[in-house]
Amino acid sequence: MQKKMMVARLLGVWFVCMFSGLVQAADFNVTFINPGGKSGFWGEVSRSMMAAAEDLNVDLEILNANRKPYAMEELLQQRLEEGDLPDYFILVNENQAAARLMQLLAGKSSKVFFLLNKLTPKQKFILEGRNIDLHNVVASIVPDNETAGYEMAQSLFERARALDPEKDEIRLLALTGDTSTPAGLERELGMMRAVADNQDVRLVHAIPVNWNEETAYQRAQSVLARTKVDVVWGANDAIAFGAQKAAIEAGRIPGEDILFSGLNWSVRGMQAVSDSKMTMTHGGHFFAGAWSIVMLRDHFFRSFDGEMFVDVLFKMSPITPENVDLYLSKLGDGNWEKIDFSRFCKTTNGNSHYDFSSRAILEAAGS
Repeated sequence: MQKKMMVARLLGVWFVCMFSGLVQAADFNVTFINPGGKSGFWGEVSRSMMAAAEDLNVDLEILNANRKPYAMEELLQQRLEEGDLPDYFILVNENQAAARLMQLLAGKSSKVFFLLNKLTPKQKFILEGRNIDLHNVVASIVPDNETAGYEMAQSLFERARALDPEKDEIRLLALTGDTSTPAGLERELGMMRAVADNQDVRLVHAIPVNWNEETAYQRAQSVLARTKVDVVWGANDAIAFGAQKAAIEAGRIPGEDILFSGLNWSVRGMQAVSDSKMTMTHGGHFFAGAWSIVMLRDHFFRSFDGEMFVDVLFKMSPITPENVDLYLSKLGDGNWEKIDFSRFCKTTNGNSHYDFSSRAILEAAGS
Protein backbone atom coordinates (compact mmCIF):
# COMPACT_ATOMS: atom_id res chain seq x y z
CA MET A 1 0.00 0.00 0.00
CA GLN A 2 2.79 2.40 0.96
CA LYS A 3 4.60 1.58 -2.28
CA LYS A 4 1.45 2.32 -4.31
CA MET A 5 1.06 5.66 -2.54
CA MET A 6 4.67 6.56 -3.33
CA VAL A 7 4.17 5.71 -7.01
CA ALA A 8 0.95 7.73 -7.09
CA ARG A 9 2.72 10.70 -5.49
CA LEU A 10 5.56 10.55 -8.01
CA LEU A 11 3.09 10.32 -10.88
CA GLY A 12 1.26 13.34 -9.47
CA VAL A 13 4.47 15.37 -9.27
CA TRP A 14 5.37 14.34 -12.86
CA PHE A 15 1.89 15.32 -14.08
CA VAL A 16 2.06 18.74 -12.39
CA CYS A 17 5.53 19.40 -13.81
CA MET A 18 4.47 18.38 -17.28
CA PHE A 19 1.28 20.44 -17.17
CA SER A 20 3.16 23.44 -15.80
CA GLY A 21 5.70 23.15 -18.63
CA LEU A 22 2.93 23.11 -21.21
CA VAL A 23 1.28 26.19 -19.72
CA GLN A 24 4.55 28.12 -19.66
CA ALA A 25 5.69 27.13 -23.15
CA ALA A 26 6.51 30.15 -25.33
CA ASP A 27 4.12 31.08 -28.10
CA PHE A 28 6.95 31.49 -30.60
CA ASN A 29 10.74 31.81 -30.82
CA VAL A 30 12.91 34.77 -31.83
CA THR A 31 16.68 35.10 -32.35
CA PHE A 32 18.16 38.61 -32.34
CA ILE A 33 21.56 39.07 -34.01
CA ASN A 34 22.74 42.09 -32.01
CA PRO A 35 25.50 44.11 -33.74
CA GLY A 36 26.59 45.42 -30.33
CA GLY A 37 26.77 43.88 -26.88
CA LYS A 38 25.31 43.88 -23.39
CA SER A 39 26.23 47.48 -22.53
CA GLY A 40 25.62 50.91 -24.06
CA PHE A 41 22.89 51.57 -26.61
CA TRP A 42 22.65 48.03 -27.94
CA GLY A 43 22.47 46.75 -24.39
CA GLU A 44 19.41 48.96 -23.84
CA VAL A 45 17.86 47.65 -27.08
CA SER A 46 18.31 44.10 -25.79
CA ARG A 47 16.95 44.91 -22.34
CA SER A 48 13.78 46.50 -23.72
CA MET A 49 13.40 43.50 -26.04
CA MET A 50 13.78 41.06 -23.15
CA ALA A 51 11.19 42.92 -21.06
CA ALA A 52 8.68 42.77 -23.93
CA ALA A 53 9.45 39.09 -24.58
CA GLU A 54 8.70 38.32 -20.93
CA ASP A 55 5.35 40.13 -21.12
CA LEU A 56 4.36 38.55 -24.44
CA ASN A 57 5.43 34.94 -23.79
CA VAL A 58 8.20 34.89 -26.38
CA ASP A 59 11.29 32.66 -26.25
CA LEU A 60 14.05 35.18 -27.04
CA GLU A 61 17.66 34.34 -27.90
CA ILE A 62 20.21 37.17 -28.23
CA LEU A 63 23.55 36.69 -29.97
CA ASN A 64 26.02 39.58 -29.51
CA ALA A 65 28.48 40.55 -32.25
CA ASN A 66 30.14 43.18 -30.03
CA ARG A 67 30.70 45.43 -33.06
CA LYS A 68 33.32 43.08 -34.50
CA PRO A 69 33.59 43.07 -38.31
CA TYR A 70 31.79 40.11 -39.90
CA ALA A 71 30.74 38.79 -36.47
CA MET A 72 27.02 39.04 -37.31
CA GLU A 73 27.54 36.75 -40.29
CA GLU A 74 29.56 34.30 -38.21
CA LEU A 75 26.90 34.22 -35.49
CA LEU A 76 24.13 33.67 -38.01
CA GLN A 77 26.07 30.94 -39.82
CA GLN A 78 26.69 29.13 -36.53
CA ARG A 79 23.04 29.46 -35.55
CA LEU A 80 21.89 28.05 -38.89
CA GLU A 81 24.26 25.10 -38.51
CA GLU A 82 22.78 24.32 -35.07
CA GLY A 83 19.33 23.76 -36.63
CA ASP A 84 15.99 23.98 -34.81
CA LEU A 85 15.59 27.47 -36.27
CA PRO A 86 13.44 30.14 -34.62
CA ASP A 87 10.17 31.39 -36.04
CA TYR A 88 11.80 34.80 -36.55
CA PHE A 89 15.26 36.34 -36.88
CA ILE A 90 15.62 40.02 -35.94
CA LEU A 91 18.39 41.59 -38.03
CA VAL A 92 20.05 45.01 -38.20
CA ASN A 93 21.58 46.48 -41.35
CA GLU A 94 24.59 47.76 -39.40
CA ASN A 95 27.44 48.73 -41.74
CA GLN A 96 25.14 47.46 -44.52
CA ALA A 97 25.93 43.85 -43.59
CA ALA A 98 22.30 42.71 -43.90
CA ALA A 99 22.56 41.79 -47.59
CA ARG A 100 25.08 39.09 -46.69
CA LEU A 101 22.84 37.92 -43.84
CA MET A 102 19.89 37.60 -46.22
CA GLN A 103 21.97 35.45 -48.56
CA LEU A 104 22.73 33.09 -45.65
CA LEU A 105 19.01 32.89 -44.86
CA ALA A 106 17.98 32.10 -48.45
CA GLY A 107 15.66 29.10 -48.47
CA LYS A 108 15.33 28.93 -44.69
CA SER A 109 11.94 28.65 -42.99
CA SER A 110 12.45 31.52 -40.51
CA LYS A 111 10.85 34.91 -41.11
CA VAL A 112 12.93 38.10 -40.87
CA PHE A 113 12.27 41.36 -39.06
CA PHE A 114 14.51 44.41 -39.61
CA LEU A 115 15.27 46.55 -36.57
CA LEU A 116 16.47 50.22 -36.68
CA ASN A 117 18.33 49.82 -40.01
CA LYS A 118 16.60 48.00 -42.86
CA LEU A 119 17.80 47.00 -46.32
CA THR A 120 18.57 49.91 -48.62
CA PRO A 121 16.91 50.09 -52.07
CA LYS A 122 20.27 49.32 -53.67
CA GLN A 123 20.71 46.21 -51.52
CA LYS A 124 17.21 45.02 -52.41
CA PHE A 125 17.94 45.50 -56.11
CA ILE A 126 21.19 43.52 -55.89
CA LEU A 127 19.61 40.68 -53.86
CA GLU A 128 16.66 40.38 -56.22
CA GLY A 129 19.13 40.30 -59.12
CA ARG A 130 20.75 37.29 -57.46
CA ASN A 131 17.33 35.59 -57.08
CA ILE A 132 17.35 35.97 -53.29
CA ASP A 133 13.72 35.78 -52.18
CA LEU A 134 12.84 38.67 -49.84
CA HIS A 135 9.29 37.51 -49.12
CA ASN A 136 10.42 36.13 -45.75
CA VAL A 137 10.93 39.75 -44.58
CA VAL A 138 7.67 40.38 -42.70
CA ALA A 139 8.19 43.76 -41.03
CA SER A 140 10.60 46.50 -40.03
CA ILE A 141 10.74 49.34 -37.54
CA VAL A 142 12.96 52.36 -38.20
CA PRO A 143 13.15 55.69 -36.34
CA ASP A 144 13.02 59.06 -38.10
CA ASN A 145 16.75 59.72 -37.85
CA GLU A 146 16.79 62.66 -40.25
CA THR A 147 14.38 64.72 -38.15
CA ALA A 148 16.35 63.85 -35.02
CA GLY A 149 19.61 64.98 -36.61
CA TYR A 150 17.98 68.23 -37.68
CA GLU A 151 16.50 68.98 -34.26
CA MET A 152 19.79 68.21 -32.51
CA ALA A 153 21.57 70.76 -34.70
CA GLN A 154 18.83 73.36 -34.30
CA SER A 155 19.05 73.09 -30.52
CA LEU A 156 22.76 73.93 -30.71
CA PHE A 157 22.27 76.91 -32.99
CA GLU A 158 19.41 78.39 -30.97
CA ARG A 159 21.28 78.03 -27.69
CA ALA A 160 24.45 79.56 -29.19
CA ARG A 161 22.49 82.61 -30.33
CA ALA A 162 20.84 82.96 -26.92
CA LEU A 163 24.23 82.92 -25.20
CA ASP A 164 25.77 85.45 -27.59
CA PRO A 165 23.24 87.41 -29.69
CA GLU A 166 26.07 89.43 -31.27
CA LYS A 167 27.87 86.39 -32.68
CA ASP A 168 28.23 86.62 -36.47
CA GLU A 169 29.21 83.02 -37.10
CA ILE A 170 28.53 79.72 -35.32
CA ARG A 171 31.30 77.21 -35.98
CA LEU A 172 30.07 73.61 -35.96
CA LEU A 173 32.01 70.38 -35.50
CA ALA A 174 29.94 67.33 -36.47
CA LEU A 175 31.11 63.93 -35.21
CA THR A 176 29.15 61.34 -37.18
CA GLY A 177 28.66 57.59 -36.68
CA ASP A 178 30.12 55.79 -39.69
CA THR A 179 30.06 56.05 -43.46
CA SER A 180 27.61 53.24 -44.24
CA THR A 181 24.98 52.56 -41.56
CA PRO A 182 21.63 54.03 -42.74
CA ALA A 183 20.72 55.48 -39.32
CA GLY A 184 23.96 57.43 -39.11
CA LEU A 185 23.73 58.66 -42.68
CA GLU A 186 20.17 59.87 -42.13
CA ARG A 187 21.09 61.71 -38.92
CA GLU A 188 23.96 63.34 -40.76
CA LEU A 189 21.59 64.36 -43.56
CA GLY A 190 19.32 66.04 -41.01
CA MET A 191 22.30 67.90 -39.56
CA MET A 192 23.35 69.07 -43.03
CA ARG A 193 19.81 70.25 -43.74
CA ALA A 194 19.89 72.33 -40.57
CA VAL A 195 23.22 73.87 -41.63
CA ALA A 196 21.68 74.82 -44.98
CA ASP A 197 18.73 76.44 -43.17
CA ASN A 198 20.96 78.60 -40.95
CA GLN A 199 23.13 81.04 -42.85
CA ASP A 200 25.16 82.05 -39.79
CA VAL A 201 26.42 78.47 -39.29
CA ARG A 202 29.70 77.21 -40.71
CA LEU A 203 30.44 73.50 -40.71
CA VAL A 204 34.18 73.32 -40.01
CA HIS A 205 34.44 69.52 -40.01
CA ALA A 206 32.23 66.42 -40.31
CA ILE A 207 34.22 63.42 -39.08
CA PRO A 208 33.04 59.78 -38.70
CA VAL A 209 34.11 58.27 -35.36
CA ASN A 210 32.54 54.80 -35.66
CA TRP A 211 30.04 55.45 -32.83
CA ASN A 212 32.94 55.29 -30.36
CA GLU A 213 33.52 57.62 -27.39
CA GLU A 214 37.30 57.22 -27.34
CA THR A 215 37.58 57.84 -31.08
CA ALA A 216 35.37 60.92 -30.69
CA TYR A 217 37.66 62.18 -27.93
CA GLN A 218 40.75 61.76 -30.11
CA ARG A 219 39.20 63.40 -33.20
CA ALA A 220 37.77 66.31 -31.20
CA GLN A 221 41.10 66.79 -29.42
CA SER A 222 42.82 67.13 -32.78
CA VAL A 223 40.26 69.59 -34.18
CA LEU A 224 40.07 71.77 -31.06
CA ALA A 225 43.86 72.09 -31.03
CA ARG A 226 43.91 73.79 -34.41
CA THR A 227 40.60 75.59 -34.96
CA LYS A 228 37.82 77.37 -33.10
CA VAL A 229 34.61 75.43 -32.46
CA ASP A 230 31.43 76.82 -30.89
CA VAL A 231 29.10 73.81 -31.04
CA VAL A 232 29.55 70.03 -31.35
CA TRP A 233 26.92 67.76 -32.89
CA GLY A 234 27.44 64.15 -31.77
CA ALA A 235 25.64 61.34 -33.58
CA ASN A 236 25.03 59.70 -30.20
CA ASP A 237 25.52 60.50 -26.52
CA ALA A 238 28.81 58.60 -26.22
CA ILE A 239 30.28 60.62 -29.08
CA ALA A 240 29.17 63.86 -27.42
CA PHE A 241 30.83 62.83 -24.16
CA GLY A 242 34.07 61.92 -25.90
CA ALA A 243 34.17 65.37 -27.51
CA GLN A 244 33.22 66.98 -24.21
CA LYS A 245 36.21 65.40 -22.50
CA ALA A 246 38.51 66.85 -25.17
CA ALA A 247 36.92 70.30 -24.79
CA ILE A 248 37.37 70.30 -20.99
CA GLU A 249 41.03 69.34 -21.40
CA ALA A 250 41.38 72.27 -23.83
CA GLY A 251 40.10 74.64 -21.16
CA ARG A 252 36.57 75.00 -22.53
CA ILE A 253 33.42 75.00 -20.39
CA PRO A 254 30.55 72.80 -21.71
CA GLY A 255 27.26 74.69 -21.69
CA GLU A 256 28.98 78.07 -21.57
CA ASP A 257 31.65 78.63 -24.23
CA ILE A 258 31.06 75.38 -26.16
CA LEU A 259 27.81 73.45 -26.65
CA PHE A 260 27.03 69.77 -27.21
CA SER A 261 24.06 67.71 -28.36
CA GLY A 262 23.67 63.94 -28.48
CA LEU A 263 21.21 61.13 -29.03
CA ASN A 264 20.26 57.95 -27.14
CA TRP A 265 18.25 58.97 -24.08
CA SER A 266 21.06 57.55 -21.94
CA VAL A 267 20.79 58.33 -18.23
CA ARG A 268 24.19 59.97 -18.56
CA GLY A 269 22.84 62.11 -21.39
CA MET A 270 19.71 63.06 -19.44
CA GLN A 271 21.84 64.12 -16.49
CA ALA A 272 24.05 66.23 -18.77
CA VAL A 273 20.95 68.00 -20.11
CA SER A 274 19.80 68.58 -16.53
CA ASP A 275 23.23 70.03 -15.70
CA SER A 276 23.17 72.28 -18.85
CA LYS A 277 26.16 70.45 -20.32
CA MET A 278 24.13 69.26 -23.34
CA THR A 279 21.34 71.07 -25.17
CA MET A 280 19.46 67.81 -25.71
CA THR A 281 19.66 64.06 -25.94
CA HIS A 282 17.33 62.92 -28.68
CA GLY A 283 16.09 59.36 -28.91
CA GLY A 284 13.85 56.74 -27.39
CA HIS A 285 14.73 54.43 -30.25
CA PHE A 286 16.22 51.72 -28.03
CA PHE A 287 12.59 50.88 -27.26
CA ALA A 288 12.45 49.60 -30.85
CA GLY A 289 13.78 46.37 -29.35
CA ALA A 290 10.50 46.04 -27.46
CA TRP A 291 8.45 47.28 -30.43
CA SER A 292 9.93 44.52 -32.60
CA ILE A 293 8.57 41.87 -30.21
CA VAL A 294 5.19 43.66 -30.08
CA MET A 295 4.96 43.66 -33.88
CA LEU A 296 6.09 40.04 -34.19
CA ARG A 297 3.41 38.96 -31.73
CA ASP A 298 0.84 40.71 -33.90
CA HIS A 299 2.25 39.00 -36.98
CA PHE A 300 2.27 35.57 -35.33
CA PHE A 301 -1.34 35.90 -34.14
CA ARG A 302 -2.65 37.61 -37.29
CA SER A 303 -6.26 36.70 -37.95
CA PHE A 304 -5.90 35.94 -41.65
CA ASP A 305 -3.93 33.56 -43.84
CA GLY A 306 -0.99 34.71 -45.90
CA GLU A 307 1.80 37.21 -45.29
CA MET A 308 1.76 40.89 -44.54
CA PHE A 309 4.46 43.53 -44.46
CA VAL A 310 4.40 46.30 -41.87
CA ASP A 311 7.01 49.03 -42.29
CA VAL A 312 6.87 51.35 -39.26
CA LEU A 313 8.66 54.71 -39.21
CA PHE A 314 8.40 56.23 -35.74
CA LYS A 315 9.37 59.61 -34.35
CA MET A 316 12.07 59.92 -31.75
CA SER A 317 11.71 62.64 -29.13
CA PRO A 318 14.10 65.25 -27.71
CA ILE A 319 14.88 65.45 -24.01
CA THR A 320 15.61 69.09 -23.27
CA PRO A 321 16.05 71.29 -20.16
CA GLU A 322 12.28 71.86 -20.27
CA ASN A 323 11.28 68.19 -19.92
CA VAL A 324 14.35 66.38 -18.56
CA ASP A 325 13.05 66.14 -14.98
CA LEU A 326 9.94 64.31 -16.20
CA TYR A 327 11.98 61.78 -18.18
CA LEU A 328 14.43 61.23 -15.33
CA SER A 329 11.59 60.59 -12.90
CA LYS A 330 9.79 58.14 -15.22
CA LEU A 331 12.66 56.44 -17.07
CA GLY A 332 15.82 57.27 -15.14
CA ASP A 333 15.80 53.95 -13.27
CA GLY A 334 16.11 51.98 -16.52
CA ASN A 335 13.58 49.46 -15.23
CA TRP A 336 11.73 48.36 -18.37
CA GLU A 337 10.11 45.42 -16.54
CA LYS A 338 7.67 47.89 -14.96
CA ILE A 339 6.15 48.55 -18.41
CA ASP A 340 3.36 46.25 -19.61
CA PHE A 341 4.27 45.92 -23.28
CA SER A 342 1.14 43.92 -24.08
CA ARG A 343 -0.77 47.22 -24.06
CA PHE A 344 1.06 48.22 -27.27
CA CYS A 345 -0.08 45.16 -29.31
CA LYS A 346 -2.83 45.77 -31.84
CA THR A 347 -4.05 42.20 -31.33
CA THR A 348 -4.75 42.98 -27.66
CA ASN A 349 -5.67 46.69 -27.62
CA GLY A 350 -7.81 46.64 -30.77
CA ASN A 351 -6.14 49.74 -32.25
CA SER A 352 -5.71 50.14 -35.99
CA HIS A 353 -2.23 51.64 -35.69
CA TYR A 354 0.79 51.53 -33.40
CA ASP A 355 1.44 54.25 -30.85
CA PHE A 356 5.15 54.09 -30.03
CA SER A 357 5.33 57.76 -29.05
CA SER A 358 7.24 59.17 -26.09
CA ARG A 359 3.90 60.11 -24.56
CA ALA A 360 2.76 56.47 -24.67
CA ILE A 361 6.08 55.32 -23.17
CA LEU A 362 5.86 57.83 -20.31
CA GLU A 363 2.27 56.82 -19.61
CA ALA A 364 3.17 53.12 -19.55
CA ALA A 365 6.21 53.75 -17.34
CA GLY A 366 4.13 55.72 -14.87
CA SER A 367 1.12 53.44 -14.71
